[in-house]
Order: sequence, then structure tokens, then C-alpha cells
Amino acid sequence: MFSLEQVKDIVSDIFRAEIVKQRRDTFAFFDRDAHAKLADIPVAVRESATRQVEDFFGYKSTPFTSLEELAQQSLHAYEKNKCVYLSTSGSTGKPKQCLYTEKMMIQEGQVVGAHFSKAKRFITLTPRQHLYGLSFAILFSDVYAIPALPLPPLPLQPWFSLLRGGDVVAGFPLFWEYFLKAGNKFPTGVTAVTSTAPCPKGLFERLKAAGAEQVVELYGATETGGIGVRYSEKDPFQINSYWNVDAKHSAVRIHREGIEGWIPFPDEVEFIAPRAIFPLKRVDAIVQVAGVNVSLKKVENEIGGHPAVKECRVRLMRPEEGQRLKAFLVLHPGYDEQILPEIRSFLARRLSSHEMPRAFTLGVNLPKNSMGKDADW
Repeated sequence: MFSLEQVKDIVSDIFRAEIVKQRRDTFAFFDRDAHAKLADIPVAVRESATRQVEDFFGYKSTPFTSLEELAQQSLHAYEKNKCVYLSTSGSTGKPKQCLYTEKMMIQEGQVVGAHFSKAKRFITLTPRQHLYGLSFAILFSDVYAIPALPLPPLPLQPWFSLLRGGDVVAGFPLFWEYFLKAGNKFPTGVTAVTSTAPCPKGLFERLKAAGAEQVVELYGATETGGIGVRYSEKDPFQINSYWNVDAKHSAVRIHREGIEGWIPFPDEVEFIAPRAIFPLKRVDAIVQVAGVNVSLKKVENEIGGHPAVKECRVRLMRPEEGQRLKAFLVLHPGYDEQILPEIRSFLARRLSSHEMPRAFTLGVNLPKNSMGKDADW
């Protein structure tokens, strides 16, 4: 399925994304000249990005002198194994690798891509090592022979002149919010697609008011692939044809055709019809803290019960940080870090030692990544 040029694009995206993390500079992703040569890439970036390339294609690389040479090794691994491994974002737990066989990717391209089979061009705004970017830039494009053009998700670009009738623009909620705030309009005949995070209420209509001929929301996860599609926020998602659904149990299960075993639905859902759903909320994440199961949602609810706390997120520390929980708090106006001792005392009466966060970070907004998902801090 993958050509050498497509593999080179994936490898390049992985390296650019790692440069962003190391520099803490989002614009570094689009700075192609700064890392055109392997020698220009810092050693720490090169080592981390190489591991990610190896994880994605499922192999151990041998010494290489250029990114093209690494891409050639990666293509050889893909041709041998006929699969890739996509990494979850870690927004609901520890990041993990998810197997995607060639058959699954073709299936994804045929079924989900069918909703956009009349497009004249795909505009993709997400890196190709992520399922969403991979789908529009490669899977849908290959299956339906539609050209794809990756562009940076910068709202202040001259979008009205960049886009043209027949374009399908694969964006995400955070981008679309800034796209609209910047006053952008769509030329006639453009479809706006949103995914990667829940669509804010009213976004469909605001995109249409800006000239989008059609707005489409894709629902799914890295762990599952595409689950459903809808064309209005008032309508339920229609479940994709390759899924079998077992809703007889309290925990809904789904099974993908051609793949062994059933898996739990990633969200609590309301069934409108046998294959039509409204996602309600994420299934509560359970993590282990020193061998004890802890509900992150419970801890967040307890923290949110303090009158100074407007919003919060809780997650496990990274290995280098420790083995306990950490919390990010957004406080109501009038409160600052001086309230933290009181919050700690408040929680000590409500949480067990395993549930009690060991570190607290304050900010004006909850941390989000470039695609609008919860981010680490």
C-alpha cells in the first residue's frame, strides 16, 4: 500500500513533530529547511524520533546516514510485515501502540473514505503518523485516487484563496474555532471535516454560516479506527459497516470484521437505532497507583468540589516524574497559588493516599495539544 514517497512523508512528519516537542515551538513543524539534513537534527531529537519510526513500522533500524535511508528501511519493514503501529495520544492513560494491518487500512480507506469519494482534493491538517492524518493523506487518497495536499493548520493563512470547490478539508475542533475567530470564509463547494476531539456545540452551523457546503464529523479512536460518521450535530453517528455491535451487556462491545475478539466501546453511548449512537462520555479511566486501582474521574470530581477550582485534569506521572498522580487546576477568578494548601487539606479528607495527587500545576486553561486533545503538562 505505501510507496517510498509516502513512507518518507511519514518519517519526516515524525521527526518534525519531535522537533516541536524539543523546541517547544509549534511553528518548528513547518520549518522544513532547518532540518533538511540529518546532521542538522539534534542528537536527542534524532534518537527519539528514530525510536518512534521504529515503533510505527515495527522493526529495529540499522545505522543510517539520511532520512531517506531510514525511510527505505521502514518501507522494507512494511513490505515484510504488512502492518503499522499507531500510538495513542496518552490523553486517557499511558500511550500504547495499536496494530493496523494492511487489510484494516484498506478497509478504513474504502468504508470511511466512501463518504468523501466525490472529492476533488483532500486538504489534510494533521501529521501522517496519526490515524486521522494517515487516512486523508494516504488511505482515502489511494483508494479513491484523489490527490491529497497536506497544509499547516494555521488559521491566518489566506484560506479563501488556498481552497477551491471540491476540496475536503480534514481539520479538528480547535483549528476550526480559530479559523472562524480569524474571520475566514469558505469558497463555494468546500466540505469541512472535524475529528480527533468532541465537536463543540454550534460548530456545525457556524462552519456552514462561513460558507462550508457540508460539515462532516468523524467519530473514532486510535485504538479502534473510525467508528461512525454524521452530517449534523443534531443527528446520531451512523456506525461504520465493518463493525459488529453487541449492546446486550451493560458495557457495549464492538467487533471489527476480520479481526479476532470483541473490544469495549470507548465511550458510554445512547442507541437511537441498532446502528445509530450518541456518545455520552468517555468510560472512566482506571489507572494503577502503587498496585491499587484508582479512578481518575473520581479524583477529578473531588478536586472540582472545592469552591476555588473551576476545572481540573488528573493523570499518572510520567516515569521520570514519579509513580503517583498529578493534577492541573484552573482556578476561579480571585484565587491564586496561595489556596493550594487549603485544597490539599480539603482533598486529604476525601481521598485515599493512592488517590491524592502528589503534584499540582496551575494555569488559565486546561492543557491541550495542537489537535485540541488533552495534553500532558
